[in-house]
Amino acid sequence: MADILLVGASRGLGLAMASEFVKRGWNVTGTVRSGDRTELHELADKHPDRIEIESLDITVPDQITALRKRLAGRSFDVLFVNAGIADANPNEPAGRVSTDAFIRVMVTNALSPMHVIEGLQGLVTADGLIGVMSSGQGSLGNNIRGGNNVYRAARRP
Repeated sequence: MADILLVGASRGLGLAMASEFVKRGWNVTGTVRSGDRTELHELADKHPDRIEIESLDITVPDQITALRKRLAGRSFDVLFVNAGIADANPNEPAGRVSTDAFIRVMVTNALSPMHVIEGLQGLVTADGLIGVMSSGQGSLGNNIRGGNNVYRAARRP
């Protein structure tokens, strides 16, 4: 049986990945940003022996360190970083995006995944895999509708 540490599994693509890995016989340790109940919790209720939920805000380095300590002694076949955020206002022209909004997206989507990998890579088996999610929405080359300017800058594939 294989084990995955899936960072950002509370909803969307991360939740879909968690569900698919469980269907394929994997054990999933999924992270959620807050202590609030998420769809991942509902999935864990259905598979309590296969899904473990950990709390992690990837923008807080101390939380990455704390997660590493909580998972000490364990190993994972895959560390997959899916966590990210989109622009608060995806249709806002790039020139009007506030510095705070820009920093929030860049720190979450570009810098924090590197911190997660550096902080948690020691939990991955020697022949394991480390992956980071991007998306078509983040593509500059496939941008035919405009919008999501900051997200595209932070997550281009």
